[in-house]
Amino acid sequence: MLLFDADKKQSKQKQGRYSEFQAIVLAGYGHRLYPLSEDNNLPKALLPIANKPMIYYVLDWLERAGIFDVLVITEATGEYKIGHYLKNDYEGKLKPNIEVVREDVGTADVLRIFSEKIKSDFIVMSCDLVFDLVPHRLLDYHRTHDPTFTALYFEPNKSEGGGGSSGSNKDDKEDPKQFVGVDTNRSRIVYVASSADLDEEFSLRMSLLWKFPCIDIHTTLQDAHLYIFKRWVIDLIVQRKAISSVREHLVPLLIKCQYQKKLLDSEVAATYENFQKTALKYSASEDDYDKSSPVRCQIYTYNTGFCGRGNTIYKYCDLNRHMTKIHTDPRVSPSAEINSKAQVGSDSLVGDDTKIDERTSIKRSTIGTHCIIGKNVKISNSILMDNVVIEDNVKLDGCVVCNGAKIMEKSQLKDCEVGGGYVIVSETQAKNEQLVEFRDLD
Repeated sequence: MLLFDADKKQSKQKQGRYSEFQAIVLAGYGHRLYPLSEDNNLPKALLPIANKPMIYYVLDWLERAGIFDVLVITEATGEYKIGHYLKNDYEGKLKPNIEVVREDVGTADVLRIFSEKIKSDFIVMSCDLVFDLVPHRLLDYHRTHDPTFTALYFEPNKSEGGGGSSGSNKDDKEDPKQFVGVDTNRSRIVYVASSADLDEEFSLRMSLLWKFPCIDIHTTLQDAHLYIFKRWVIDLIVQRKAISSVREHLVPLLIKCQYQKKLLDSEVAATYENFQKTALKYSASEDDYDKSSPVRCQIYTYNTGFCGRGNTIYKYCDLNRHMTKIHTDPRVSPSAEINSKAQVGSDSLVGDDTKIDERTSIKRSTIGTHCIIGKNVKISNSILMDNVVIEDNVKLDGCVVCNGAKIMEKSQLKDCEVGGGYVIVSETQAKNEQLVEFRDLD
């Protein structure tokens, strides 16, 4: 029944008459990916994962979900490059619209700025999400429960550790522990908190326990930053200017409204008043409290496949490693020139028009397009983007080398990031460093 209805809705959507969901793809700031996302390299959304731009995987998921109304929101510095990719290089069937935010604002602020463009229930997702969840499993789950929002959480893929950048840089330190409370009877998310926000020991309000007496507290679940919202939530964001972040402000507010009636009445009541009758119709099977409140927050926990975000260098390297491992296209481009005495491992990728000279060994690495790699080079657990030059007798282990960089002969780098266009002089030895050009910010 649900699948049949979904097919009908998608058919109408393709004809331009109806859109069940709009998708908002946040393709903005990548501060934690410095120096990879610097202006002299690529915006976060275009950083390559297995030689495809990061945003490709999000758009592919939306296309398979049958969601064709897509709005990509980026910051001004990424506007030209992302726009060029979407118009000229993106090979999918979607035709996303692109909007630009000219200032550094929160994710909910972004939704407020473009609120007039959001006409239906909507999906918010980050451009750095890569996962193999079948789209309709999540969408049909949301349709069945019909909550205020559904949030996707996942168990970290521990088997994917090792290799890549060492993660020793300050931006790659482990995030604070998250406490996620789930009502075991109805898969409702009823509590979220970060260990960094807790002043004292972990505790729960009595009002929460009265409403939801059976709660599992998880400390290993991670927020995928994919949410499916009711349209009226946009009106709430517009009215409440204090809501700046989706994850830090909006989601906790809605979760608390499930059991704090005073908060519900003061913060949300006016917004959902016109929506209430419809909401009550769908909550007829819930308990008495739920019948009086349309605010219901569902959690979808994904722990049977791969899911990850590339929002730090260490996690970005993890995504590259996983997607390179499962890559199905030819691992070495037909246009690449590989010397017969060079070795390219079956766990590596080589892009178009790349040249690799003799006695060079490449293991567990991704090599981009138009790269030139000299003789007797050893590359392992590394990512080389496009137009990189590696001279003879260089050794790279656990490094990320950005577009147009050059590493001169006999250099040895371990767990380093090399900025776009940067030149490493001969015989350089470095470990756990970010090697970038100095730029005068004035």
